[in-house]
Amino acid sequence: MSAFAVPVRRRAVLSGLGRLGWQVSMRGRGGGSTTIFLHHSRTVCSSAVLQQQQPGVFHHVHRSSLAKLTPQQVTNVLRANDASFVMDFDSPVHRFDSNQLGSNSPMEDRRAAGRCLYSGDMLFGVFDGHGGSACAQTVSERLLDYIAVSLMDYKQLCEYKSSMESSTGRAEAVRRFNFANDYSLQEGARRYTEALYKFAREVLAAYDEEAEAADCLRHAFERLDEDLSSEAQTKLPNGQVNFEALQAAYAGATTVVAYVHGADLYIANVGDSGAVLGVHNDDGTWEPRPLSSDHNALNPSEILRVRGEHPRSESTFVVKGGRLLGYLQPLRAFGDVKFKWNKRLQMEVLNTAYNKNLIPVNYYTPPYLTAMPEITHHRLTSNDKFLILASDGLWEPMMKHTAVRLVAEHLIGNHKGRLHFDGIKTLGDISDILKKRRASHSSEVMDQNVTTHLIRHALGGTDDGIEHSKLATMLTLPEEIVRLYRDDITITVIFFNHDHISSLE
Repeated sequence: MSAFAVPVRRRAVLSGLGRLGWQVSMRGRGGGSTTIFLHHSRTVCSSAVLQQQQPGVFHHVHRSSLAKLTPQQVTNVLRANDASFVMDFDSPVHRFDSNQLGSNSPMEDRRAAGRCLYSGDMLFGVFDGHGGSACAQTVSERLLDYIAVSLMDYKQLCEYKSSMESSTGRAEAVRRFNFANDYSLQEGARRYTEALYKFAREVLAAYDEEAEAADCLRHAFERLDEDLSSEAQTKLPNGQVNFEALQAAYAGATTVVAYVHGADLYIANVGDSGAVLGVHNDDGTWEPRPLSSDHNALNPSEILRVRGEHPRSESTFVVKGGRLLGYLQPLRAFGDVKFKWNKRLQMEVLNTAYNKNLIPVNYYTPPYLTAMPEITHHRLTSNDKFLILASDGLWEPMMKHTAVRLVAEHLIGNHKGRLHFDGIKTLGDISDILKKRRASHSSEVMDQNVTTHLIRHALGGTDDGIEHSKLATMLTLPEEIVRLYRDDITITVIFFNHDHISSLE
């Protein structure tokens, strides 16, 4: 029985495992360590042993009776949702790869990519839902259109208005790239279209040719969030609550969007999904250049922002235990109206619809949450080779510099990565490393899609390559505990068109 290290995502989970049907027993050992035994009768895993260690150290999982996956079966799982697109038109984007791997059931992450029909600009988005997938699904279907409309010039807005008035269906603002696992909520299609048309008319009526792209992006984000809120308050013609709209507003989603306009790259971020640029320096080195910051309690400026928006008397609990009011981890998000609506509105809508009090404790001066994005502008050069957009499911197990290195190695054809010679003292040490490397490569599968390559390394990577047993176990963890080890992962990697960018420098 072999053991390997996998990161436990939540330390204080054992007390809750019993409610999921797990039997938890603990046996002490010499030296102060404790072995925790988990047993569950409803899963393919008859037993699991987690070795409790010091904080920050990986826990070990023994899974001798887990259903075994062959390397090919692992590859089939990893590649189920991957997609690659090559631009067949002149664009600063040459191609992009994308993939998703779920942990939640159903998966709460979403993604979107498209080309603005009136400008030819490119848009890419990653949406990380929480409290269900309803908010991420709705935002992924709608946000790119809001952004495209907000960025139109006066002539384009007039043309779009004419298209709106003459179209029997929905006048497109964005031509989307379709992913195999995409779907749309048909129940809300008419409402989405009406809200978008209303927004377009208002943008046209208040058109400002001096408006900056960053302002347009902020306007699109905040207006969509306002529409989610107002739609949740609007009842159906029969007087009943529109639960489809309410669920989208009650759940939440963090979002990172990339807008590519010629050599101008804009990142709009809300929450803890992230964007990092892969830069190939003139000296041949690769540099990860983060273009977003996390909006959570690990970001001191975010804590200062939130505390500064509320009375000093609330400073001890407005961010508590690393969470907003002690509840919510991201400090910016779409939806999550229980942190935005006043108490009266919550009692009228939420408490009535769900038949219970949902108002958070210490809720005095709402709103506590915003969907206002942080905007980063970067002027692309020929050294900027690719952009990684990903939900925090990637950034939790993988550092940004590691992700950039893996994509760079994949880009130049060195799929097997690099050797690590830290701590080597003798030729025997080198020989042992090379033997391990050959053993790992003998069963390693090369992924043409770089986002699949990233997921494979995020879940199964070691200093010596991919460890199949580790990767296979991470993909077969029982549904009741898989979220303790990994989150939904969504990645889009955009490769820039070197010749096009060079012509704009």
